[in-house]
Amino acid sequence: MVDLIEPVVLGMWFEDFEPDVWRYSPGRTISEADVYLFAGLTGDHAQIHTDKLYAEKMPYGGRIAHGLLGLCIAQGLAHRTMYVQGTGFSSLGWDKWTFKKPILMGDTVRVRWKLVSKRESKSRPDLGIIVEYLELFNQNGEVVQHGEHISMMRKRPKDYVSQNNLRAPADGQTGEDAN
Repeated sequence: MVDLIEPVVLGMWFEDFEPDVWRYSPGRTISEADVYLFAGLTGDHAQIHTDKLYAEKMPYGGRIAHGLLGLCIAQGLAHRTMYVQGTGFSSLGWDKWTFKKPILMGDTVRVRWKLVSKRESKSRPDLGIIVEYLELFNQNGEVVQHGEHISMMRKRPKDYVSQNNLRAPADGQTGEDAN
């Protein structure tokens, strides 16, 4: 019988995070559907997001995505890389998140991020806390949003075998089927 620690562990353990190493996500184009679905989910149907004629008269010349939609997409793009799959424990919050430029419909955005600090959890010896700095940028390389994300990450279990996500066999066992 196989004793799995996690069904799928593809992410980085707390110990694997190193400062100042930039990570990059794939891109994602912001569509009209994204904006309308977010408006429906949140109830924010402000004209700058949903009224084409109104928005064309505003300084940006057209409808823009919600600022919080940008934050949500930034987190989604980072998670798309699987870097915390099976190792992330919880998000503790976002800090100093700033909206620098509008996200226009049709913009393609990516996120890049790096570790700025990490520490052991004081209350949970099996966890650590990391702070990452993220930048959401558009197809022109312009940073549209940026800030910090604070997360709790799992530490690598002592008996973890990374090649196949299996616990090391107990003494006297080979891990192979005896038949």
